[in-house]
Amino acid sequence: MNLVRPQTPYQFMPPKYSWAFRPFLHALARFSLKNTFKVTDVKISGHETLTQLVQEKQSVMVAPNHADHADPALIITVGRRCKFAFHFMAAREGFENNRLESWILQRGGAFSINREGADLASIKMAMKILQAGEFPLVVFPEGEIYHHMETLDELNEGVASIALRAAANLPEGRSGYVVPTFIRLSHDPSIEETFSDRLSILEKRITLKPRINDTPVNRIFLLGAALLSIKEVEFLGRARQGTLTERIRHLRRYILDNVETQHGLSNGKLSMPKRIKALRARIRKVLVGGGEELTQNRKHELYDRLDQIFVAHQLYSYPRTYLLGNPSIDRIAETIFKLEEDVLGKGAYLGERKANIQFDDPIDLADFLKENGLNHKTGILPLTRLIEKRITTLQSGPGSCPNP
Repeated sequence: MNLVRPQTPYQFMPPKYSWAFRPFLHALARFSLKNTFKVTDVKISGHETLTQLVQEKQSVMVAPNHADHADPALIITVGRRCKFAFHFMAAREGFENNRLESWILQRGGAFSINREGADLASIKMAMKILQAGEFPLVVFPEGEIYHHMETLDELNEGVASIALRAAANLPEGRSGYVVPTFIRLSHDPSIEETFSDRLSILEKRITLKPRINDTPVNRIFLLGAALLSIKEVEFLGRARQGTLTERIRHLRRYILDNVETQHGLSNGKLSMPKRIKALRARIRKVLVGGGEELTQNRKHELYDRLDQIFVAHQLYSYPRTYLLGNPSIDRIAETIFKLEEDVLGKGAYLGERKANIQFDDPIDLADFLKENGLNHKTGILPLTRLIEKRITTLQSGPGSCPNP
């Protein structure tokens, strides 16, 4: 998760895939996996049927979990090995960082999506790609990267909607499919040796004395409690009593309730991601929509509210049970990385990692609708739940899978 403040109206960025650019794209993916993300081995399973569907030019959407920044490079690696090219729906922020990054993304087959608005251009592009059948389309249904690989977050129903709408208008002889996918990244056990020093840096950053003789999990919880107290004082005027879970839940609701009231919204019954999305959309529309003349004070006020929403989103992004019991080294490493991103602005990929990418059996959308008595509208929620169930099943499977 990164805090990106919009300065200009959103502009849709279409894909401009270039076969001539493909060798550079593959080289860039290999370089970033090895040098940035420290991924030394990539194993793939279940890709045979996916490859066959792509060769037949069927309408194929790939729906993976999205817990790490390495995920797109890993999917590109699958395409290189299987000898076909994916297209990607990617958040607008990636295109707005700088022109070079936007240029690379577009030549690599990515196009932008404005997650806080009704981005008709992006939806039409996704449907066009699916209906053409030349490229499989990758859409990450979680949307955000929360760095908790072993817990699937709420899926965006727009993914199922796009797949079903595209499948409803395919020429005779072609079918639409969704392929649930799970990406697992496993750390080398030596990563544990980095925990103490990294936690010490975080502790010192917020003026805590490093607790070098305590366990990493205890230190993480103490860090979390200290950081939460700081935010409670900022928003509530005092640190509250109670369990960490109760305090997190109270603060994020307090923040969103306040901002919603200021913008005439009452979305308390919606899920946290939906409330955040609606608020961001409302504020960004005022900031860049040109509907009112904004003074500097008004802009400052609106940006401050975006900052508040970001805090609520950060609070939501830490699963309450992720480090309970006897958490794996992977869970601890992910959480430390996430704390580094939130506190220091950038996480550190230290130590080698191995990736396993598992493709589930494709969901034939026509069969799915027929078997359940649904259509492309009534099938959206049931399909979303099926995709979630399939990914969760892969998620709870073995820690590794054989390389075919």
